[in-house]
Amino acid sequence: MPETNHKPVQLALIGAGLFTKDAYVPLLRRHASTVQICAVWSRSAKATDILLPLIQEFAPNVKGFHGDDQLDKLLRDPNVDAVAVVLPVQVMLQVAQKCLKAGKHVLQEKPVAQSVEVVNRAIKDFHQLSQQPVWALAENYRSEQGFHKACQMMHELETIIKLDLVADMPMNSSNKYFGSQWRRDAKGCPGGFVMDSCVHHIAALRALGTAAGLGQVTEASASALSLSEELPPPDTLVGAVKFASGTPASLSITFAGSVLRFSLSVTGTKGSLEVLRGGWEGGEPGYKLSYQTATSNGSKVEHFPFSGLDDELTAFIHQVNQSNGSTATPADAAYADAVYRTSLEEGARDLAVIEALLQSSQSASKTIQVVEVPSRSSSQPC
Repeated sequence: MPETNHKPVQLALIGAGLFTKDAYVPLLRRHASTVQICAVWSRSAKATDILLPLIQEFAPNVKGFHGDDQLDKLLRDPNVDAVAVVLPVQVMLQVAQKCLKAGKHVLQEKPVAQSVEVVNRAIKDFHQLSQQPVWALAENYRSEQGFHKACQMMHELETIIKLDLVADMPMNSSNKYFGSQWRRDAKGCPGGFVMDSCVHHIAALRALGTAAGLGQVTEASASALSLSEELPPPDTLVGAVKFASGTPASLSITFAGSVLRFSLSVTGTKGSLEVLRGGWEGGEPGYKLSYQTATSNGSKVEHFPFSGLDDELTAFIHQVNQSNGSTATPADAAYADAVYRTSLEEGARDLAVIEALLQSSQSASKTIQVVEVPSRSSSQPC
């Protein structure tokens, strides 16, 4: 739900890479009535110069900045309300912290950090700030309406028996992100494409588990393979996780295949559901939710367009407006759920599961306890 009766939030884009161009520029164009791009920064002047003409089509007053000194200048500008930090994981958290200390509201891309240890320390430091801006994570899978509807249906399945996640995501030269060097940095981005991409999949899995009352993921085990000579290891991960309730979930993930498929299914004592992602190779964009419950009168199918990027931005802007003293709106209950979906702590928990799976795969599939992430608030999903 869009914000009304507020001045547009003045937002600076921190990062001018491929994802900024492909996702954030069209996203912010769609939301120009509630958020205006006032600045764009990159480490290099070349990247900023390439992006500026695209943004000027709908934000003619946008200014370009580059380099460390000009980032400091940008953050001193009192007219900048918020920033969207879209940088490689190796530097993103450090820059986000700098923006927060400057008093800017931050929407930060995923993965939240290089390790859970690092992000837990950053969250602790954030709590020690005398004034705390909004700090939100852009994890669009947790905001997709297809998964949101699946969360709402979990109670109809009664006792959850198991969850199954399959993500076959071919990564080859035809993919625009194939040549990304920071995703191939084994030290700076542990797990490579698995770490960067699979936090999405874990976010969706955990959202459904939490909605069903299964608690947090507490342990994980996995085996890994490296089949493609063109990809950083590992390119395949197969394993299982267990929720606090004892409910198991299987995971099968590969970047080495040739056929795209994403499926997240749940089996309960009184029904089942499956979420499939489309939009590849000419398929219908969005998510298809198939389900059968005791009250559904047979198998049903619903389609949901992609909405996660838009919904997470709307949730962020609402939080910024609320922090600036706006009065509550009738939609506050819905936005409370959206706040959960953009939570840094939830992003840290996604990362903790990935870390445990990777550690297990390096330890003969030994079961690994998932690192706990302290809660900031009592907000709950769905």
